Amino acid sequence: MKIALIEDRKSRMERYAADLDFLQSSKTVSIITGADFDTLTLALSKGTTDVLKEYDCIALHRSALSIEIIDTIKGYCKLKKKPLIFFSGGISSNVFKDTDYPFLQINAKDFYSSNLTLFLENCEQSKAVNLLILQFGKRWKLSLLLDIRNHIAVAQNTKSEILIKRVKDLKVNSLIKSEITAKTKDVPFDNDFASINAEQIRKVKEIIDQLIYETI
Repeated sequence: MKIALIEDRKSRMERYAADLDFLQSSKTVSIITGADFDTLTLALSKGTTDVLKEYDCIALHRSALSIEIIDTIKGYCKLKKKPLIFFSGGISSNVFKDTDYPFLQINAKDFYSSNLTLFLENCEQSKAVNLLILQFGKRWKLSLLLDIRNHIAVAQNTKSEILIKRVKDLKVNSLIKSEITAKTKDVPFDNDFASINAEQIRKVKEIIDQLIYETI
């Protein structure tokens, strides 16, 4: 498990990092700054993405790179399904998306907060990348579960279950799918485009409620 932290201003990292010693000593992180930053961006400006292949996740200061390089990195992450993090002081709203690939846009101060330590510790222990820990810390799962339950409840309360016609329409994050499938085999989560009926939707919501109770 290796994470690239691409930061053109090392002083920002030193100023904001909640646990700078842990960040700098972590074997999970490669901090790319200074001359290494120049070398990397030069390669990317030429469209060479091989410089990224050793990393399982890429975090970068968005304002430090040109639009062309950013597009190259985004295209690479989409192709390889690699998690991507954009951080910047100019980002006012933290947004997570998990459609083509896991993507988090986050304010620089929030990125360098104590959640970064939790995120890296989880990467080391689980050998997996969970960007929601960066956004929500220890409460990441509860926030995700509440969003899913609210989405289903809106459909049910407005008698618009038709909005949820396929498994994909449930908007269940891959991090939660395994927990639901451990409790029921009635919903074909292995096929995003499989049809789903009202009873299956009700069952998923019931499990979500149970998981929320276990998380609180």
